[in-house]
Order: sequence, then C-alpha cells, then structure tokens
Amino acid sequence: MIVLGFLLALTAGGFAAIGVAENFQGGSQYAVEIFGNQIATLGPSGLFLSGVALTLIFCLGLAMAAAGLKQRRRVRRALSSTAPTEPEAPRSQPAHRHRRLLGH
Repeated sequence: MIVLGFLLALTAGGFAAIGVAENFQGGSQYAVEIFGNQIATLGPSGLFLSGVALTLIFCLGLAMAAAGLKQRRRVRRALSSTAPTEPEAPRSQPAHRHRRLLGH
C-alpha cells in the first residue's frame, strides 16, 4: 500500500507538471498535449476542475502511503510485544488503579 500510494502521488504530480510545462498557449480553449499527443481540449472551468481532480488523486496517494506506514508501524509494534520474554514476578498491588483525568 505504501508503494502504491507513492506511485499514485508521483504519477499525478508528474502528469500535472508535464501538462503545465507543455501547454503555455493562451486563448479561451486549451489543447492539452502530453508528449506531442493531444488528449483533450478544455475551457477555463474544465482546466480548473481537472486540476482539482489531479490534486485529489495526489492527496489520495499520500493518504494511502501514510496509512500503509501507520499499519506497518502497528504490525511491527505488535510483533515485538508478543516476542517471548522472561515471566514477570507476581504483583503485590492490584493491577488497576484509579485513573486520573487532567491531573486531578
């Protein structure tokens, strides 16, 4: 999930960068070209909405990568806590005490 998230974010960022770098013409209609191939003709509102969509895809990729890192950290912590250790000595006091909220 980490690799897929980073791949999605890098692809969306690269697509946006190449699209902006290769399309510096003015006018009411924009012919969006990537590597010499025209993929769409967009007006100002279409161009804005495609930028919003690319931003959402980029953020989805970052969220997927962050969730994958969090899950990996959680799994590693769980595996390390279940590792065999020496048995603990019996406690003389009860295991649970009163929980203090906000230092009171």
